[in-house]
Amino acid sequence: SRVSPLRTQQRTLFSRLRQVLTWTFTGSCVVGGGWVAADAIAHAETFQVQEVRFVGTEKAPTGQLRHLADVQTGTHLFHADLSAAIKGVEAHPWVDEASARRRFPGAVEIHVREHEPKMLLALDALWLVSNNGEVFKRADSGALDYPILTGITPALTEEHPKVARAVIDDALSIHKAVDGDEQLALAEVSEIHFDANAGFSVVMRSGTRIVLGFADPYLALDRLSRMRERGLDLNTPQHIDLDVGNVAVVSPLHSPPQ
Repeated sequence: SRVSPLRTQQRTLFSRLRQVLTWTFTGSCVVGGGWVAADAIAHAETFQVQEVRFVGTEKAPTGQLRHLADVQTGTHLFHADLSAAIKGVEAHPWVDEASARRRFPGAVEIHVREHEPKMLLALDALWLVSNNGEVFKRADSGALDYPILTGITPALTEEHPKVARAVIDDALSIHKAVDGDEQLALAEVSEIHFDANAGFSVVMRSGTRIVLGFADPYLALDRLSRMRERGLDLNTPQHIDLDVGNVAVVSPLHSPPQ
């Protein structure tokens, strides 16, 4: 028997209605399940900050960094303000740069890159200078075993900060040249002195003063190495002027009284 067109149309309509109801029910379940999951994540203790840990710290005390980060235990992990934490940590004098990440289920991890001190700067007090030329912290008694840069006055740093920074950068170039010299140990250097007219001098712990002037420190130290190979003894206090063209002027100094 033939099925009437009306009956066929009704069946098609009922089929589509069942599909719509099925989709609606399934979608409601998915949305409801997602809401339940989101609510669980938002309120579960599992996703609350239980720990703030620091990576890369050596000089900066973690207690001070934790205070500066100001991430409270119990704060929801998604609500922890990492930008503010980074800004706070970077306010510590030993910290050059910081970054932070959320570590599930309940930790904030802050990576720290500290300043690497290379020398001391003598101003009103002794200040630590980093490998990047940043004067970042007043030196305490436990951080004095570095060459001291002298000759920069407080007035120069205040009135001509760019000039003072250029002097610091040049002194770091001398530091690097000495550190890479095969015959001259950086531990033997006590002072790098700057004079606006005469340029730079390196003062050894033995009392020997090596005048570099404004010359390329690598070329000057290479000439000094050749002089040492021919018997020059830097342990005997001497004044060695390497800022006189292709020659060097060496004159003895009296040993300091014992």
